Amino acid sequence: MAEPLEQFKMETNFEGLIQLLAKSLYPEPDVFVRELIQNAHDSIVRRQEIEPDVAGRIDIELDSSNRKIIFRDNGIGMDRQDIKDFLSVIGSTGTGTARQKLKDEGRAAAYNLIGQFGIGMLSAFVVAEKVVVRTRKLKEKQAFAWHNTGSTDCILYADNRKEVGCEIIVSINPEYTFMLDEKRLREATVKYCDFVQFPISLNGQGPINAIDAPWHRGHWASKAEKEATYKQFINRRYPDVPLDVIPVEMNEPFQAKGALYITDQRIPGFSTTGVVDIFVRRMFVKSGDTTLLPSWAKFICGVIDSPDLQPTAARDNIQRNNSVFDFLQKRLGELIVERLIYLAEKEPNTFRQINRWHHLHLKGMAHQYDEFFQQVGELLLFETNRGEMSLREYLGKNATRKDKDAESKAPLYYFAYGGAAAQFYKLADARDWVVINAGSSFEEELLEKYAQTNHRTIYLERLDATDDPELFQRLNQKEEERFRQLELDLEGNLRRFGVNNVSVRMRRFDPASLPAVIILTPETEAEQKLQYMVNQPWFMEGMEDIAKEAMQQSKRRPLYLQLNAANELIQQLADMAGIERGSELVGKLMTGIYTSAILYSHNLLTQNNAEAIHTQFVGLLDILMKNRGIEIALKKELEEKRRQTLELQKKQVETTAKRPDHILIFMITPSDEYKLLEEAVRRVFERSPYCFEVQLAGGHIYKPGFLENVREHMLRAHGFIAEISDLNPNVMFELGAVMLSDDSRPIFSLRSQNAREDVPAALKEKLFVRYGSIKEPVETLEMAIRIAFERDGRIVHDGINALLAQRQKRFLSRMLLEALRFNLNSNEIASLMKDYKTVEDLLAAEPAEVAQKMGLQKYVIEAIQGELNG
Repeated sequence: MAEPLEQFKMETNFEGLIQLLAKSLYPEPDVFVRELIQNAHDSIVRRQEIEPDVAGRIDIELDSSNRKIIFRDNGIGMDRQDIKDFLSVIGSTGTGTARQKLKDEGRAAAYNLIGQFGIGMLSAFVVAEKVVVRTRKLKEKQAFAWHNTGSTDCILYADNRKEVGCEIIVSINPEYTFMLDEKRLREATVKYCDFVQFPISLNGQGPINAIDAPWHRGHWASKAEKEATYKQFINRRYPDVPLDVIPVEMNEPFQAKGALYITDQRIPGFSTTGVVDIFVRRMFVKSGDTTLLPSWAKFICGVIDSPDLQPTAARDNIQRNNSVFDFLQKRLGELIVERLIYLAEKEPNTFRQINRWHHLHLKGMAHQYDEFFQQVGELLLFETNRGEMSLREYLGKNATRKDKDAESKAPLYYFAYGGAAAQFYKLADARDWVVINAGSSFEEELLEKYAQTNHRTIYLERLDATDDPELFQRLNQKEEERFRQLELDLEGNLRRFGVNNVSVRMRRFDPASLPAVIILTPETEAEQKLQYMVNQPWFMEGMEDIAKEAMQQSKRRPLYLQLNAANELIQQLADMAGIERGSELVGKLMTGIYTSAILYSHNLLTQNNAEAIHTQFVGLLDILMKNRGIEIALKKELEEKRRQTLELQKKQVETTAKRPDHILIFMITPSDEYKLLEEAVRRVFERSPYCFEVQLAGGHIYKPGFLENVREHMLRAHGFIAEISDLNPNVMFELGAVMLSDDSRPIFSLRSQNAREDVPAALKEKLFVRYGSIKEPVETLEMAIRIAFERDGRIVHDGINALLAQRQKRFLSRMLLEALRFNLNSNEIASLMKDYKTVEDLLAAEPAEVAQKMGLQKYVIEAIQGELNG
């Protein structure tokens, strides 16, 4: 070998190395806040070992004008040798030395010290152009000031500091002046140091840190207080609402404390995982860690603080390849499972809520992770025809069944298509079975796994892929002959629509109201084995596509349309199939049976099924359109007839009758025995405030002949009152004539309390006036009529108000004149009513003229006019 030319040492650009280490090691510029507060914390802990009564404190002062952030503590401080040994040597840590000493002495404070690597001061040079440390050690008289600008040159000065502890002055580089914002500095302090056990103040205000979390508390008055405090903590710290909170308290062989909670946020994908914020000795290390929780704990969030977890050098993550991490991960999983079991047994309402919120992940986890399945699999809730229940609750709900080996087992009935719930719930209810709806993800797989695990005691049957005689009873030979033609015709009819994978077969099942159901062909043993192979991790690459295609082909196996021989529609169709074969109606009814069964199990709505349903509905629409054309033509004809009738009625009104200026009400009664009722009606309507005229057909003869006279009354009337207690034919005829006129004149019906109830529907929409009996006093009848449309002196019926709105003049009735203060005799009243039809006519006449006609004094007529005018 040749002789060496020269031997020399590697040279290092130390200033560049410091900057490289600082900026590469610490990804976030605000991490220096954590490191400097941590150093202050450890310094206070060490002083309290010597002076237990010292109350630790950490102060931060922001001097924005001079670009400085100052950190102060009343910890143990440093002397000259400490500065040289630890502050000026990268990787040398006074905290680590102190921790080891305290451990050797068996002191608990060893677990309270946070520092580890002796490189925390490097973090200051991420943002600083200069760092000054002023310090005075406990029991030392001399104070020192250490200056460094991120180079190999460290300058030490004597200092006049009086207080024990440290003051670190960080002069911020102009590039990082954003750290001089008080809000950002506060947020960084809270993020990293919220649980530091000493109060931290910022610019004299504080403490700004929480100091203690619930798990730092040693005693609780009650379990309820503890749970409420933990829940309050989670509510403050996280935006989502906890469905349940799980306190974490581990002591042996490793320590960990904190709080986990079941989030109310639905996790979108099964590949997601739970997250926790990690603290080490109260100091924040990592937000949203996805590794510490077991991989199946996908709906769990929270915060964990452990002195035994090992941070990375940058303290922004934890080391995972060690026994501490493995133990904590396993134990946290056990705590979650223990809590779920507790909730299932002690707080079922909370457990049900968690199941509803996270059923996909709970069942997926139980299917994928055997450990989780063994612990909570039979506690998970499934939807059944009797409501939600766990598998543990479900077993025993059905009578035992014997399998092919004649062994009695507990049946577990389910169906795998959620869309078929309606029909299979009906089938199960009719048999008094409890059936599980396993239509959501992982549910069928979980049931199969559960049945395999308990194969000696459980009989598993899928109802939507079975022809179990217990459910679908077989027919006798005579019945088979009766329905055979229907089976053949229905299959042929479906094939004409392009549905070729459906076989029709007759069965008898309950309920009889269900005409047909769709049943899948059960999976063959070969298909089950193929499915198992595809799901295995060792399955050969490149074979997956072939296997999956084979699986898809196997899933195109035939369906069975189970017709119900107990159903009346099926029975009628069977009879029609022998008589009216080939008719359009029978064909569409047959297709409708299949369509209803498919729609009742809409998961089976394939392209062929959809086309068949489409073709059927298009045919039905075509028939409807034809019928619609006929309907429109008939409707037009009817409308024309009606228009002509209304036109004739209108002309008749215009040419043969003119309604008076006052309101005229035509009263229709069956006979003279209703005189008291007539009197009561007049007392109401012929007095104030109405002043209407009430006429009966016999009261005025307009035209000779009964029908002509009644018709004239109807034409002149503004409204109608009819006594319909006995549904007298003449009364109903006259009412029918009124209602056929199709105008808006109001109709009122008078009915006694013992009247029959079978009143025509059209009259039920009118105003009913109930009264007791026609034998009651007229005052009682009057009150019954009045209260029907008056409340507290107000008129509350639209029909009455409409008449009042039409009134131009007030009818001068006998009732109105008899109520005046001047007692006119019957002849005088009759004379006035003969000469003056309305109140307004009388008021318009000269008093002297009226007095002369009546043979009365003028002042009497003036008094009457004055009272009527008032």
